[in-house]
Amino acid sequence: MKFFKTLSDKISDLSSNDIIFRQDNREELLTGLYLFIIFILCFIKLDNYILPQLDDMTHAAMGASILQTGDWFTMHEGSMISWLKPPLYFWAEAILFKIFEVSEYWAKFPVAITGFLTFFFSYKIAEKLFDKRIGFLTLFVLSTSMFFLRYTQRVMLDMPVTFALTLSVFAIVKAEKDKNDKFYLLYGLGLALGYYFKALQGLYALGLIPLYFIVTGQFKKLFNPYFLLSILEAFFLIGLWAVPQYLTHGKAFLMSQSGIGPLLSGGLPGYTNPFYRPFKDLFRMFYWIIPGLYGMYLGLKRLRNKEECNGFVLLFLWFFIIIAALSASSVFGVRYLIPALVPAGIFAAIALGKFIKPEKFPFFQHTACLIAAGVLILIAILPVPPVKKGTEYISLYRCVNNIVGKNNKILLYKEKSYIFNQGLAFYSSRPLDKQVNTTEDLMSEINKHQEKVFVISNPADYEEIKKAFTAKRLLKFASSDKWILFQIEK
Repeated sequence: MKFFKTLSDKISDLSSNDIIFRQDNREELLTGLYLFIIFILCFIKLDNYILPQLDDMTHAAMGASILQTGDWFTMHEGSMISWLKPPLYFWAEAILFKIFEVSEYWAKFPVAITGFLTFFFSYKIAEKLFDKRIGFLTLFVLSTSMFFLRYTQRVMLDMPVTFALTLSVFAIVKAEKDKNDKFYLLYGLGLALGYYFKALQGLYALGLIPLYFIVTGQFKKLFNPYFLLSILEAFFLIGLWAVPQYLTHGKAFLMSQSGIGPLLSGGLPGYTNPFYRPFKDLFRMFYWIIPGLYGMYLGLKRLRNKEECNGFVLLFLWFFIIIAALSASSVFGVRYLIPALVPAGIFAAIALGKFIKPEKFPFFQHTACLIAAGVLILIAILPVPPVKKGTEYISLYRCVNNIVGKNNKILLYKEKSYIFNQGLAFYSSRPLDKQVNTTEDLMSEINKHQEKVFVISNPADYEEIKKAFTAKRLLKFASSDKWILFQIEK
C-alpha cells in the first residue's frame, strides 16, 4: 500500500507542475503520447501466430489469390471465383504481398492501419462534439476494451468497415462544426470505402446521416449541393467495380454477398437470430456497456442543450441503427458489434467525464499514459497467447511445400473444399485443382494428367480409397489425425 501511495504522490507531482510537460500544452502532448502507444499496440506482434481457419484464412487467401490468378478484377479463393466480399481489403493485401512477401504480418497490416485510424477518428469526433477531455476518455475506453482492440490484429473486415463508418460520421461532424460543406465529400468517400470493405454491411452511414438530418430538423441539408455530390461520388466509386462485375457475371454476382443477396434473404438463408441477442452480447463482450448506458442517460438529459443536442442525436442513431440492423438479420456474430462500439465508447467516456472532474483530469491522464506504457512493455517482452487457435491443417500445408512439386496437381477427395483450399492458397501458393466425390471420378482425373497428381482426404474418406484400390497402388506421403496426403498409381 505504501508503494501505491508513493506512486500516486509522484504522479500528482508530475500532473501539477512542468517537470515533463508544460501545463499549457500538456493535455495535447499526453493525448499524442497515448495515441502513439495505441499505434504500437495495433502493430506489435502481428506476425507471431498462424492464421485461424475460416474468416482470417479466407481473407488472407483471397489476397494471395490475386497474385496467383493475376486477376485484380474478380476475386478468387484459390482458383474459384468468390464474391464473398468486395475487393478493397484484398487489393491492399495483394499490393503488400507483391512488394514484400505473402505472410501473416502483411495480411494483418491493412486491418492494423484501419484499426488505428478508427481510434484516431473516434477521438476527433468526441473532441468536436464535446471537448478534448471526452476525446481522450474515448480513447481510454476503446483501448481498454480487449474485444475492440484485438480486432485490430485479425484478418477480418469488421474493423475496416468500422473505420469507414467512423470516417463518414467524422466528415459530417467536421462539416457542421467548421461550417465547411466541402467535408461532405469525405462522407461520400467513407460510404464507398464501407462498400468496398464489406458490401451492404458497410453502408450504415447511407441510412444514418439522412435520418440524422431529418430527426434534427435539417431537411435542407439533404439537398445541399455538396451532400448530393457526395452521394453521387459514393455511387460512382462503387459502380466502378460493381457494374462491370454485374455486366460480366450477371445474376451470380447480383445475388452474392457483394451484391444484394444478404438484403433479400435478411442475412443468410436457413439461419435464425433472436432479436435480443446483439444487445445481450454487448454485456458479455463490451466491459464498458454499463457506463455506456449511463452515458446515454446523461445524453437524454442533455438533449435540451441546443449546442449538444445534435451531437447526442447523432450518437444515439449511430448506436441504435446498428443494433436494430443486427437484430433484424437472420445471422449474427459478436464481431458485427464492433461498429456500434465507437458510439457506445463515446457514451461511456461521457459517463467517465461525469465522475472525473476537470481538476482531477491531469492526474487521470498521466496515470492512463503510465499504465498504457507499462502494458505495452509487458506485451513486447512477454509471450502473449493468440486470440484464436491457428488452423489445424498447417502441418499439411508445410508438407505440401516440401513434397508436392510446383507443376504437380492437387485433388481433394470429398471433404469441404474451403477447409484445405484457402490454406493451400495462402501457405503453399498452390490451391486445389479440383474436388471429386467418387473413386471413379478420382481415377478419371488422375488419368487426365501427365504430371504427378497428389490427393488429399480425411482419414474416414481414405478408408473408401483403400477399398477401391489395392495397397500396392496407394503411396502415402504424410498424414495426421485430420488429413492424409497420398498418390494413386495409374
